[in-house]
Amino acid sequence: MSDESGPDAGVSDENALRRAIDFFVFAPVGLALTALEDLPGLITKGRQRVEQEISNARIVGKFVVDQGQREVGQRLGDLMGRGEASPSPDAPPSAAAAGEAPTVATEAPDTPVATPKPAPDPADADAVERALAGYDTLSASQVVRRLESLGPDELRAVGRHEASHRNRRTILNRTSQLLDEDAAPATPATE
Repeated sequence: MSDESGPDAGVSDENALRRAIDFFVFAPVGLALTALEDLPGLITKGRQRVEQEISNARIVGKFVVDQGQREVGQRLGDLMGRGEASPSPDAPPSAAAAGEAPTVATEAPDTPVATPKPAPDPADADAVERALAGYDTLSASQVVRRLESLGPDELRAVGRHEASHRNRRTILNRTSQLLDEDAAPATPATE
């Protein structure tokens, strides 16, 4: 039979006691000292991480807000461009018809106000077709090049026709410029 109280038993108890002291006393003290020594680095690392996340959130937020503003501006432009035509029998009732107070739309300062399209005039369509054959198939650049050859009445017809159909700004602007030039009195050249 072997006796457990021999010389090896004391060494084993001593090692167990030493390990317990290391684990319960020295490890927490070492961990606390390491944390205190590394605290400034940990704070800097945490601050950088949080600032990076905030910066990313700001960029994404700005993108979303800008996109939303563009979409709202476009929708307002579409609504304003259609005007308030009489609703079809299948259309849902408007707020005014339902007895609700009308809502006031506010526009962003940089959003252009779309003018309602005028009703198409068959006489303008005929005049435009006579002046510029195949007008509705021409691109804006093709039309603009040909506008200078037209007289004031034809220019006005092109302007009204374009405004009531495709509403291409380049054509409308150039038509307006040419009409303004035609209306301006000629000034004599000075030598």
